[in-house]
Amino acid sequence: NLQYVLSLPKPESNYCHVDAQVEAWSGDTVYFKMPKWMPGYYQLMHYAKAVENFSAKDEQGKSIAYKRVNENTWAIAGAKRQSFSLSYDIKADKKFVANSIVDATHAYLVTTGVFMYPDGFLNTPVSVKVMKGSWTKIATGLQPINGKPDEFTAPDFDILYDCPILIGNLEELPPFQVNGIEHRFVGYDLGNFDKKLFMENLKKVVTASVSVIGDIPYKQYTFI
Repeated sequence: NLQYVLSLPKPESNYCHVDAQVEAWSGDTVYFKMPKWMPGYYQLMHYAKAVENFSAKDEQGKSIAYKRVNENTWAIAGAKRQSFSLSYDIKADKKFVANSIVDATHAYLVTTGVFMYPDGFLNTPVSVKVMKGSWTKIATGLQPINGKPDEFTAPDFDILYDCPILIGNLEELPPFQVNGIEHRFVGYDLGNFDKKLFMENLKKVVTASVSVIGDIPYKQYTFI
């Protein structure tokens, strides 16, 4: 299990910060990679270009040597049977569906451009703790962890990377159910429109989609 902490110490600076805790790694050298694209937007995005101030430390807080072997890969040697942590900043200043944006009012985080993964271990379970600061709400398709506010889990990196995260003083519309599965809609600065009619129409879209596919492969769904 890999544990990530996402924080926004100075959102007005357009940065977010990531700390990753790795427990008792089984191999010697571990390669951490940042994806180059996101699900649903099939274009090379080169997210690693936004990574700054990367560092690795052992359990005593001492720096561990690492090497950036290519554009999106960091190699950490001597990790066998050790626990260690990674730390880095992400520059998030592009307001676009396939990019992260952090500013003084909200944060929209494309998880493929925020969380590195250990090469060859995409099936590893992942947990994410979000430090939302003074903002009121977090919206994501990740599964909340019971008893741990603002902490979420994913069974693997594929699920993590399919769930962007929205943070801010958000508005949530009344949810609806299809085949007993809850569907939520949460947004930032939604504006004025007929929200009741919008949700009724959205439910029709989901119902029609389910009737075609014949199955709902999730426990809950959050539209952002």
